[in-house]
Amino acid sequence: MDTVVKPAPRANMRWLWRYVMKYRAAAYGSIITGFIGGLTAALEPYVIGLIIDHVRYGFTPAAQPVPLNTLYDFIRVQTAPGMIVRDIAMLIGFAIITVIAFIFQRNYSGTIAYSVLFDIRRDIFDNLLTLEQGFYHRHAPGDLISRMYSDLDTAWRLLVMGFTRFGSAFFTLIATFVLLATVNLPLTVIVFVVLTISTAFQMYAGKSLAPVYEKVQDQAGDLSALVQDAFSGIQTIKTFGRESGVNRRYAEENAEYRRRWLFFKRRNEPVGMLPNMISQLAAGVVVLFGGVLALNGQLSLGNFTQFLLYLGMISNVLLQLGTIYQRYQQTRGALVRITPLLQPATISSTPDAKSLPEARGEIVFDHVTVQLDGTRVLDDVSLHIPAGQVTALVGATGSGKTLLVNLLARVLDPTSGRVLVDGVDVRALKLDELRQHIAYVPQSTFLFSTTLAENVHMNRPGVGEEQLQKAVTMSRLSNDLPQLPQGMQTLVGEKGVMLSGGQKQRVAIARAIVRDPAILVLDDALSSVDTRTAADILAELRHVVASRTSLIIAHRIATVKDADHIVVMADGRIVEQGTHHALIAKNGAYARMVERELKDDTQTDEIEEVSAHVRKA
Repeated sequence: MDTVVKPAPRANMRWLWRYVMKYRAAAYGSIITGFIGGLTAALEPYVIGLIIDHVRYGFTPAAQPVPLNTLYDFIRVQTAPGMIVRDIAMLIGFAIITVIAFIFQRNYSGTIAYSVLFDIRRDIFDNLLTLEQGFYHRHAPGDLISRMYSDLDTAWRLLVMGFTRFGSAFFTLIATFVLLATVNLPLTVIVFVVLTISTAFQMYAGKSLAPVYEKVQDQAGDLSALVQDAFSGIQTIKTFGRESGVNRRYAEENAEYRRRWLFFKRRNEPVGMLPNMISQLAAGVVVLFGGVLALNGQLSLGNFTQFLLYLGMISNVLLQLGTIYQRYQQTRGALVRITPLLQPATISSTPDAKSLPEARGEIVFDHVTVQLDGTRVLDDVSLHIPAGQVTALVGATGSGKTLLVNLLARVLDPTSGRVLVDGVDVRALKLDELRQHIAYVPQSTFLFSTTLAENVHMNRPGVGEEQLQKAVTMSRLSNDLPQLPQGMQTLVGEKGVMLSGGQKQRVAIARAIVRDPAILVLDDALSSVDTRTAADILAELRHVVASRTSLIIAHRIATVKDADHIVVMADGRIVEQGTHHALIAKNGAYARMVERELKDDTQTDEIEEVSAHVRKA
């Protein structure tokens, strides 16, 4: 049965825009207020020009040195002495409207940027929890953290700057050129041509920034991964005296990060400053040609002032647009690193998946084969485990025991064959419900940096104090509580650094007991405890495993000899199966395992029993 997999989002701006459109009301509000603010900001220099000409040339049409051939001239001559007050009031009014509009624009922009950032981080985290183990083998935790925060912050800065400045800057630029054209069209055309050429050159030069910035962020991820590994393994570093070596490697990686960042900045800054330099060139053109026109009486002093003010405004606007373009190119590079975090899980529930509210625990491996990187790690494995049976899996390291039980919870799916729980292919069941019925106790236990109690119940709803204490007692974790300063409320530290290996494993066993699963998997879960403690835990667990389907992976024969059924694996295949005594009688691989183990033990009677069977063979 094939799993339905949705296509992964492409590393472009489209999927980011879909998040933005969830807040289209705020987006429209930002655009509208940007339009209003940009228009009124563009009108302010125009009114200043009117005021200057009113003062310079008087208030009667006869005083005007130029004919009524422009809109500006028409407005300027339709005045009276008291109208200068009106112009100043207009200027103040436009300034107030501009400030209010930009305040609303910033509020709308903040709503969009922070909401989109919240949504993307939530979706990335939710998605990361569904991805298969192979993904985490390819990406270091520190690199994933860097992608979720550093790269996403780059996208956030684009959204903030884009919605705060782009709308107002764009509308200001359009309004500025329209108003300049009403004052002096030829001079406006010259300015427009110069700035168009500079903008086109900037966009061409900026295309190379995205891959360069991506390399900067890749190195930032590597640096973050190194720091995360160093802090997580600080005890090992100190034990082996590797402080200087780790410090040297960090210095090398940090130097590489600085080199890549400076390489990017040397290419980024000229692209960002280019519009400003060109606008200064345009200002020189206006001063030269505009000054000549003003001296010849073809351009009033107010017109000339307007051009200079508008050029300053255009310079500022183009600088903003240039910065936005830089952010856009940086975000393109960042999205290449963010997009893989949103790739759909290869293992997920199908749309028509069946529910499994209750499970009996019957398990069938039907001709299961698993192939990884061209190598068969499980080869045509068939095994029936009735509900409630205790089944032990034994064999050398790498024989496929853990891989086989990982197929139950769909940590990976078989290349061919089927895995059935209660007669239903696990790929046809709802994944979350399937995993609710399986408790897995690994050899290597991960503990969260919280209290011991929370590590046991894992925030599972409905776990009472009595149920928690029962699990603690059965796992023999209760023997360790007097040594802990605050008992079950003791903070265990990063990855359980406050606890020993045996204590961690007892926590994992208690965690599984609290879950009360239909299927219990113990993957060499007693390897880190001493023989006596292992015997005590097994004694307590006997009625627990007897009431559910249990799979026990172990290297100690004492751990598995009382199982209902023992399966011996080698090279990805089942080579023997049966009860403890039946397998010893076969004098095969299991009997040799028992003999090797007991040679180092004091159980001489059992050694003699096994040896007798070997001699008979």
